[in-house]
Amino acid sequence: MWRTRRRIIALSVAGVLLVLAGSYLTYRERDNFFCVACHTQPETEYLDRYLRAAQKQTTADLAAFHYRQAQTLCIDCHGGEGVAGRALVELFAARNASKFFTGIARQPAVIELPLQNEACLKCHAPAMRKLGFENHMHNKPFIEPERVPFIRCSDCHVSHRLGDERTAFQFRDAILPKCEYCHATVGKGPRGLVP
Repeated sequence: MWRTRRRIIALSVAGVLLVLAGSYLTYRERDNFFCVACHTQPETEYLDRYLRAAQKQTTADLAAFHYRQAQTLCIDCHGGEGVAGRALVELFAARNASKFFTGIARQPAVIELPLQNEACLKCHAPAMRKLGFENHMHNKPFIEPERVPFIRCSDCHVSHRLGDERTAFQFRDAILPKCEYCHATVGKGPRGLVP
């Protein structure tokens, strides 16, 4: 009986410590400097771009543009969406933290959880659903989700690639293959966009 009580007490203490640690980390991850303490390169360069964008009127990449325009933090996009997405991010974070503190972390960091479209839709859903042919590349997944292949927002809108704000950080080599893929999948629209 005493053994059972000790186990219950130990599990309760472990549970409370886990909740407290999770709460602390959730609070700390709202600080981009906390993120780059473990995520060294290329994330420290991304943070430098954020800081330069906050001081200037131009930005070097799409993520820095979001930071300058709306104070978007790393975790706002990379925090996981929904309960399952968030839990997965927390599990990866715990594993990566243990690798970092034991000295076996891989640098430069490699993204293991691709950015979810829902992260973009938190802010950009109205623009995505805007009707009209000129927005067909965005609204078709909402109008005909069963016909249109899955494409990530970040496949075309590359967040951390150096680019030009004047062209809305659009890269033909990223966008055109996705146009081609979608047109080929649905069986209509121009093809031969990619040489």
